[in-house]
Amino acid sequence: MSRLIPMAGLGLMALLALPAAAADRPVRAQEWPAYTQPRAYNWNGVYVGVHAGGAFDRFEGTARKSRNELLLGGQLGYNFQMGGLVTGLEADISAGGLGKDARRAGGISADMRYVSTLKARAGFAFDRFLVYGLGGVAYGSLKASDGLVSKEKSKLGYVVGAGAEYGITDHLSAKLEYNYVSLGKQAFQFSGGRARVGVSEHLVKAGLNYRF
Repeated sequence: MSRLIPMAGLGLMALLALPAAAADRPVRAQEWPAYTQPRAYNWNGVYVGVHAGGAFDRFEGTARKSRNELLLGGQLGYNFQMGGLVTGLEADISAGGLGKDARRAGGISADMRYVSTLKARAGFAFDRFLVYGLGGVAYGSLKASDGLVSKEKSKLGYVVGAGAEYGITDHLSAKLEYNYVSLGKQAFQFSGGRARVGVSEHLVKAGLNYRF
């Protein structure tokens, strides 16, 4: 009996020591998933696209001073991105569609058959949203008529403008763009004499680009 008492005391002390040992054990911190920053939108690469819109033509040296037309066309370009700065080159061509004359009169009349541009683009990207300015050369075909004979000539000029583009998916983007095109004046010889016809265009284009 005398041996049981010390043994019982040792057992009781061991039981009391278990909570204290557990309390001294360091508590493991809860682990949370590591934060991953969203991947920035990538504007780099070659792209092709289509566009539609309107052309608002202004003529000099003609009785009919303006003409509004629908546009259909396509573009091919390349973007290079360095941080938020995006630069690139783009070539496009737009053909005139059905138009509405602002004013009809006799004498010399004119119409734009098509216009193509080669332009440099530079702008800033805010993730999926890109704003840019542009400038370059333009080449177009101007048709003039005296009511009896029609003649067509091509002319080199310039283009300036601005636009905005939004990345819908990793490869597909939508754009809205304004171009001012000036082709200067072109001389046409008709039976009634020589006419110098000038043209400038305000182009508004909405389009889609697919980037490879």
